[in-house]
Amino acid sequence: MRAGAAAPPYEREAPPEATSDEGAPWTQGAGRPKDIPEAAAVLNQRHIARESLDASVPAALKLKKRIKRFALDNDLDHLPIGDIVCVAVDEWLSRRGF
Repeated sequence: MRAGAAAPPYEREAPPEATSDEGAPWTQGAGRPKDIPEAAAVLNQRHIARESLDASVPAALKLKKRIKRFALDNDLDHLPIGDIVCVAVDEWLSRRGF
């Protein structure tokens, strides 16, 4: 998306064939690359090489607070935000064929 362009509406997740606010359909990838393992397989390894993925999220969604609440409600001592982001982004990209 271009800088300054209006964000598409996100009432629900758009199917891959949905169009953006500019009228062009989202490109569907050729499929998840064969050399990329599933997120769960990587996260279950003892030592993981990591890279930073810097992103800001809308404060109105209160994601940090909701993640903390989830951890408390499920008696989890440690819930790494990076692992949550990893699974979510990997799933999002895979559904779109990337």
